[in-house]
Amino acid sequence: MRRERSSNRNRDDLPTGDLRGRFFVTEGALAGLERFLPTYRGVDGDHEGIGFLCGLETDRATVLTTAIAPEADHGRGHVRCRDEQVAGAIEIANRLGLGFIAQVHTHPGGGTVHSYGDDDMIFMPFEGMLSMVVPHYAHYSLRPLDSLGVHQFQDGRWRLMSRDSVRDGILLLPNEVDLR
Repeated sequence: MRRERSSNRNRDDLPTGDLRGRFFVTEGALAGLERFLPTYRGVDGDHEGIGFLCGLETDRATVLTTAIAPEADHGRGHVRCRDEQVAGAIEIANRLGLGFIAQVHTHPGGGTVHSYGDDDMIFMPFEGMLSMVVPHYAHYSLRPLDSLGVHQFQDGRWRLMSRDSVRDGILLLPNEVDLR
């Protein structure tokens, strides 16, 4: 199912741009996100969910290898991690020898643009960091990756990346290739 980006806010000042750098995401990390993001639920039904992507940065590319599901305060219209919950995820990544590269969170409807507050609630943003927004509580595939709202921290602020630059700059690494 291909989802179109729709905004859950009406902003004329939304900064946009093209992805900087080259990113590779392993099938396993993406499958992990697809498994655990929809499991953020409560007695009132689906809740927004959150995950982190960790990996390795090289001179030529960033490879996102591992998804982490943190403890979080979540509800139908929000998901938040306290500093110590994010620190716990960072500690796990460090033990694995990985860097904390991206945050992924879900929205209830079709919107893939950062909600008001999303820009400020990301823990320790750094130049080049990714923030991905998945619509419909991640009940559908996260593929194609350009159907997600991919934001990158550039020049001290979050920018929504163009679909073409996401399509060209974030590639999926398969678990296996059968050439028979």
